[in-house]
Amino acid sequence: MTRKESIRTNMRARRVALTPLGIRQASARIQRVVMKLPEWAAARRVCVYLALPTEAQTWALLAACWKTGKQVLVPAYRKKVLRYDLARLRPDDPVKAGHWGVPEPTRPRWATPTRVDLVVIPGLAFDRIGGRVGHGLGYYDRLLAGTALQQAFKVGLALECQMIERVPMNARDIRLDAVVTERAVYRRQNGHAIKIPKSKFQIPRKYNQLR
Repeated sequence: MTRKESIRTNMRARRVALTPLGIRQASARIQRVVMKLPEWAAARRVCVYLALPTEAQTWALLAACWKTGKQVLVPAYRKKVLRYDLARLRPDDPVKAGHWGVPEPTRPRWATPTRVDLVVIPGLAFDRIGGRVGHGLGYYDRLLAGTALQQAFKVGLALECQMIERVPMNARDIRLDAVVTERAVYRRQNGHAIKIPKSKFQIPRKYNQLR
């Protein structure tokens, strides 16, 4: 078993042990902090993943995008080319369980933007300097290497229990610019954590309505 395979096995076990309430509460905190990032405020075109139940959720980010007029793009699997591509998502667009059970638009409206300003990325494990371990199929790294996302600010969402000391990286792996957990913001340029004051952990009632 390789180091990455060992990390995946360990992280999948950790995620199974998490409660839906714990994920929901941590996700609300994480999303609040993402929305305070200057890169989020400046972004006009944003790519946001549609989360599985065991991942850091993105429902509040999507709602904030639509409320403030940001264009929303989401990854969706394109069977003809056997890869993920970008599709537009509006508030009333239906979604379904797509490839590997990952939520995606029922009828994707494929987009070919020249540039996305910010992309929100899931994963199994992360480190303080932008290292990321996915599920091992390389879909996200190929998506991030595409023209539209190459210059985007790349932010990973994670529960703090998904942070590890160091992620093994190879030449094809793409580092993130930041990782946000319920406890800290980790910026790649210095690897130092910016701790989030506990006062920012309050969960607004409106988040419960967005689920």
